[in-house]
Amino acid sequence: MQQLLYKSGASRTRITLPPRTLLRLDRMSSEYPYHVLVVGAGITGLLIAQGLKKNGIACTVFESEPSATHYRAREWGMSIQWGIPLLRDCLPDDLFNRLYTAANDPSFEPPDPGKLPTLNGKTGELMKDIPLLRMYRVSRRKFRLLCAEGIQVEYGKILKDITYDDTQSTVTAIFTDGSQATGSLLVGADGAQSAVRTHIFGPEKAKASSVPYSALNLAVCYNDAEKAKFVRQLHPIMAMAIHPDGYWLWISIQDTPDPNDPATWMFQLQTTGHKKPGEDVTSLENLKKKAETFAEPFRSANLWIPEGTKIYENNLSYWIPVPWDTRGGRILIAGDAAHPMTFHRGQGMNHGIADASYLARKLKSAVAGETSYAEAVDAYQAEMIDRAGDEVRTSVANTEMLHDWSRMMNSAIMQRGGHPREK
Repeated sequence: MQQLLYKSGASRTRITLPPRTLLRLDRMSSEYPYHVLVVGAGITGLLIAQGLKKNGIACTVFESEPSATHYRAREWGMSIQWGIPLLRDCLPDDLFNRLYTAANDPSFEPPDPGKLPTLNGKTGELMKDIPLLRMYRVSRRKFRLLCAEGIQVEYGKILKDITYDDTQSTVTAIFTDGSQATGSLLVGADGAQSAVRTHIFGPEKAKASSVPYSALNLAVCYNDAEKAKFVRQLHPIMAMAIHPDGYWLWISIQDTPDPNDPATWMFQLQTTGHKKPGEDVTSLENLKKKAETFAEPFRSANLWIPEGTKIYENNLSYWIPVPWDTRGGRILIAGDAAHPMTFHRGQGMNHGIADASYLARKLKSAVAGETSYAEAVDAYQAEMIDRAGDEVRTSVANTEMLHDWSRMMNSAIMQRGGHPREK
C-alpha cells in the first residue's frame, strides 16, 4: 500500500491506495484513472466500495463518525430478500459466503420460500402466513462489519461543501476539518438526512416528508429462558400483528449469543401507531398500557420489558427520488440518501443493495469502454429513480393501510409479501 498527500492551499488529507492505482489527486485529466469518492460508510456506501474494488475501480470512503468502533446505542435488524443474489455483484466470494454470520440467528437456515406469520393484534387469530422469498434477517451492526472488511474508510470526515472543476471534469469534497479530496465521481450514501442530497436539491426540495405515525423501536433481553421461548413461539425469526385499534406490532430475534441458552437471546420489538397530541410515546409506562390490549405473545413481550429499558422513537420519513443534474456524471446519491422509505414492507436494504449492484455493473461497463462514464452514471440514475421511486410510493401506501383496519388486507405486504414489483 502507498500513501499520497493531496494538498489544496492549507488543507490536506492523506489517502491510502493500492500501488497499481497510485495517482496524483492534484492533476485530473483524461489520462487520470477513474476515482470514486463515497460519502457515508453505512451498508450501502460500503457495498458500493466493495463493488468498485471488485471491478478494479479506485474508491475512497469518507465517514462522519469518529472511528470504526464508534458506539451506537440503537440496534435493529434488516431483511434481505431479493437483494441476496445482487450481493454477488458487490461482495467478493469469501464475504458473500459468510453472509449467514451477519444474521440475527446464524444457526437458522432460512427456507425458500419463507413466511411471515401475521396475526390479529387484538384476538391473536392468524390472519395470514405472508409468503416471502428466501430471506436473511441480519443485524445492522454485524452486516456493516462484514461489508467493511477490506475497505479503507477515512473517519471523522463531516461534509461541508462540494465543488466542481469543469476543466478537469472533477468533483471535490470539502470537509469541516479543512481537508479536501478530489475524484471523478462523488456518491452520497450518507443516510436519510443526506448532506449530499441537500447539496444537489437545496434544503427545501431535499427535505424528507413524514407520515403521521409514531414508531417505537427497542432491543430487549429478558434474561429468562421461559419468557424468551414464549416470545419467540410464532416463528424462529419474526412475526407481526395488525391491531384493529390502529397499531402495527413486530417481534423479531435480534441476537442469539448462545443459541442453546434462550436466557441470552435479544429481541427487537416495534410498535407503530397514530400520533396523538401531547402523548409521550417513549414512556415505558405508556407502552405497557397499550400492550394490555395486545394479543399474545405481543402482549407479554412488551409487558415483560425490564424497567429502565431505553425506548427510541423512529422518524418515519420518505423522499421520492427525482432526476437531478449529475454535473456530467460527477455526483450521485444512493441508499437512504436517494430513497428513504417507511419500513413496514422491509424493502429499504434490498434497494440499497440494488443501487450498489447496478452502479458497480454500469461503471464496470464504462471501464471496459462499452459506454462513457457519464452515460453509466445517467443510466444508474434513471434505473434507480424508476425502481426505488416506485417502492417509496408503495411503502408509504402500505404503511397507511396497515394502520387502517378496513384497508389493511389490501396493503402491499399482505398482497405480495416482500416480493418486488411485477413488471
